[in-house]
This record gives sequence, C-alpha cells and structure tokens, in this order.
Amino acid sequence: MHVANLSNEPLSAAQRTLSHTAGFWFVAATLGQWAFIAFILLFYGGHSLKGEFAALNNKPHITGYVAGDTLGNTQWLLHVFIAAVVTFAGVLQLLPQIRKHWPALHRWNGRVFLLSALTATLTGFYLTWIRGSQLNLPSALSTSLNGVLIVLFILLAWRSARQRDFVTHRRHALRAYLLVNGVWFLRIGIVPAGLVMTALGQKMDYTCPAFLIVSYASWMLPITVLQLYFMAQASKRAGVVRSVSALFAFLALFTLSGAIAATMFMWWPYL
Repeated sequence: MHVANLSNEPLSAAQRTLSHTAGFWFVAATLGQWAFIAFILLFYGGHSLKGEFAALNNKPHITGYVAGDTLGNTQWLLHVFIAAVVTFAGVLQLLPQIRKHWPALHRWNGRVFLLSALTATLTGFYLTWIRGSQLNLPSALSTSLNGVLIVLFILLAWRSARQRDFVTHRRHALRAYLLVNGVWFLRIGIVPAGLVMTALGQKMDYTCPAFLIVSYASWMLPITVLQLYFMAQASKRAGVVRSVSALFAFLALFTLSGAIAATMFMWWPYL
C-alpha cells in the first residue's frame, strides 16, 4: 500500500499543477473579459443612455448604427449588450465557490448564460446573413460555424442538466462558454498577430491569410485545448499531465498579454 502511494505521488503532483495552471489561465481570461465588459458598458452603454447613437460609429464597425434601420440597429445593440451579459454570466458560472455554496444561484445563472448565449448567437446570425455585416465570406463562415456549435452545445448542456448527468453537463457548458467567447478570443489574438505581421513588414488586413487563421483559431483552438484538458485530467501518465500544464501556463501568459493589447489598442482609445 505504501509503495502504491509513492508511485502515485508524481501523478498527483502533476494533477495539482494542471489545476493551478488552468486556474491561472481562467484568472487571466477573466481579467481580459472584465475589460471587455467595461468597454461595452462605458462606450455603448454611455452613448446609448445619452441617445447619442450616431456616436457609436466613432468606433469602426462592419455595419454600425444606420439611421432609419430600426430593426437592424435593435438587433445590433441587443447583440452587443447581450455579449456583456453572457460574458459576465459565463465567468460567474465557472466559479466553484458558487456551485458549492450557492447552488440555486448557479442554476439560475446557468439559465441566464444559456439563454443569453442563444440570443447572442441568433442575433449574430441575423446581423451576418440578413443585415449583411460581413468582412468577407470566409470570415462570415467562421463566425457562423462558431455559432452553430454554440447552439449545439447549449442544447446538449441543457439536456444533460435535465437528465442530471452533471459530469457531461459541465463538459458541454465549458465548450459553450469557450465558443461564446470566440469573438473575444479573436480580439485578443488579432492584435498580437498584427504586431508580428508589422514586425515582419507585412500588412495585416481582413483579407490576409493571417487574419483568417486567427478567425478560425479563435474558436477551434479553445475547444481543442479544453479537450486536451479533459484528457489530461483522466490520464495516468504524469508526463502527459505536465505537458498540458505547460501549455496552459503559456496560454495564460498569451491570453493576458493579448487582453492587455486589445484593451490598449482596440477599446481604451474610444473611451
């Protein structure tokens, strides 16, 4: 018995490291997402409360405020403000203290998250394919594929919760959380990518391959890393767990630096 415990000690230590590095990434992501929420409330909320809707176009948009387009403007602003709600609810939903000590709050916040995520996705479909808010077809397809997966995992998370299969529910909810934040991941990825392209003497615009790579990676990479996390949690090999831990440590630093860059270059100048 004593020998077995000794043999499991490196694996236990590796699992603790995995938990710490995943937590490090979550903190970095939360700080960046709160900066995003603050920008939405200060910029969009501030101008909207004052009735200064034309001023919303001070920040470049594919299709922003259009005078006379009541339906389109309503869908656009609903999409923007729901993004703040779903981002905040998503962070709150992942806090283990909430699940443990306030399970009723966790359940109701989960409903808010799922409903908000579904609303944000459906309004996003409207803006992309009916209003015509597209940079180009490849990027629009990327956004739409992301949206289809959001709807899929929202429904799967809801079904597994109804079946009281909470292990499966947690996994689907985590996937939905990451996919809903695809637009945020795009923003924290595009600024570092643009800086690298500039350093290489290349122009970064919405048609270049680098932008399209970041666009698809903004939702494909997070759910891939999440799957690696699930595999590492179940792994019996300490080396595998340590490798995923190292990946999370790197991604935490990248996420934090990307969030700082996005705040400095994409959000702060418009406040």
